[in-house]
Amino acid sequence: MEGYSKYFTFEELTDSDNHPALVPKNRIDAIQFKLAGKRLSKLLESIRHILGDTPLKVTSGYRNHLLNKAVGSVAKSSAHMRFEAADIKPKMNLKEAFNALIMAHKGGLLPDLRKVLIESSWLHIQVKMNMDDPTEFFTTNDNINFTKVA
Repeated sequence: MEGYSKYFTFEELTDSDNHPALVPKNRIDAIQFKLAGKRLSKLLESIRHILGDTPLKVTSGYRNHLLNKAVGSVAKSSAHMRFEAADIKPKMNLKEAFNALIMAHKGGLLPDLRKVLIESSWLHIQVKMNMDDPTEFFTTNDNINFTKVA
C-alpha cells in the first residue's frame, strides 16, 4: 500500500507469523486505519535510524479484534487495534535501545513518539496521533506491572 516507509510496509505491519490464516482479514480491516499506519511506519523508520540503521524485526503491528485475541492480548482498546502500535525486536540489547530512544526523544528527534514499553523480549512502540499527547517510557519485569521512566 502506498505511503508507507522504505523499511516498514503495510504488508509487514499487518502480518502474523504465528497466525497466518488471520492475516487476509486483518489486512482488510487495517485499511480503515491507513493514516495511523503510515504515521507508525515513519516513526519506526526514525527509530531504525536512531538505533544504528540496523533492521528491526516487527513481531506485531496492526491487529484486528480476532488477531488481538489470538495473540493473547487482554487489552480492550489496544493501540494495535487502531494501527498506532508495533512490537519490535532491535538488533541491540533492549535496555540500550530503550535508553537510546529516551535520549533521542529528549533531543527532539522523535516528536511522533507516544509510548515505549520494554516488555519481555521486545519494545512496544506507539505513535502520537495528536501532537499534544504526552510521551511516556515504561519498563516491566512481568508484562503486567509497569514502572514509568524518564
